Amino acid sequence: MISSVIDIGSNSIKLLVAEGKNATPIFEALSETRLSPDKESARERIPEKAFAAGIRAVCELAEAAKKFSPARKAITGTSLFRTAENAKEFARAVENATGTPMQILSGIEEAKLVAAGVATDPAIRLPCAIFDLGGGSLEFIAKNDGGDTGIFETSRKLGAVRLTRKFFKNPVAPIPEEEISALRKFVREEISGEILQNVPNNAQTVFCGGSAGICSRLVPEKSAAALEVLLKKIGTGTLDERIAAGVPAKRADIFPAAVAVLAEVCAVAGISAFAHTHRNLRYGLCARLNSENA
Repeated sequence: MISSVIDIGSNSIKLLVAEGKNATPIFEALSETRLSPDKESARERIPEKAFAAGIRAVCELAEAAKKFSPARKAITGTSLFRTAENAKEFARAVENATGTPMQILSGIEEAKLVAAGVATDPAIRLPCAIFDLGGGSLEFIAKNDGGDTGIFETSRKLGAVRLTRKFFKNPVAPIPEEEISALRKFVREEISGEILQNVPNNAQTVFCGGSAGICSRLVPEKSAAALEVLLKKIGTGTLDERIAAGVPAKRADIFPAAVAVLAEVCAVAGISAFAHTHRNLRYGLCARLNSENA
């Protein structure tokens, strides 16, 4: 069986077409369309231009999926759509344009699908502690066994786009140390209780999400110490210097926040090394759809 999933996030829109219960990928595509507003506000809304660009991107990805004749199709929205005032309006526009209903996932639903996606990666060992960092939220899942869910799952508003808006006055310039420190203190307060109490003993730490993938590429040894070095380099650099260091241009403004979140997770949890997988939500949902179709 073949299924397709379009995952609409705060910072990008991604397509996966995959086959079978283990979600073997057939085709993947990415649109770097940021739907999240640029500035912090009590009333969060998808900006008008981003709204239109997002609908176009979803339509283009849906059209690309058609050539593979997927038996099942799904379109999901994550953190931004749990908070934006015009989220339901966007979802209606997606369904009108594509004919496929858009499901707005709760934080726990998102975490469960991330767990299911990680479960399709044979390189990940158990037990594991999974941290999936997106533009709007950070999902944490603790897993002890090979099932496609976790023993503990939660979602926090600690995404890289969201925290960049909240803490950095000028994200394209070198970030002042006090702004990095304030962000890290906020993350520490959010994760130091319930989350870290649920990390299994001897767990492998697994990072996933777009920014985690960039970190994995820029820090081949995948160590917490190297993440701290990367944060110092990226945080003190201009936007152009970050791009020159290998950060994709459309993520260069939010990347310091992403590295700071992952570095603080390591610091609070006493993590010295981490693994990375790109198999998260989309893989979990494709695997589930293909299993239902079998």
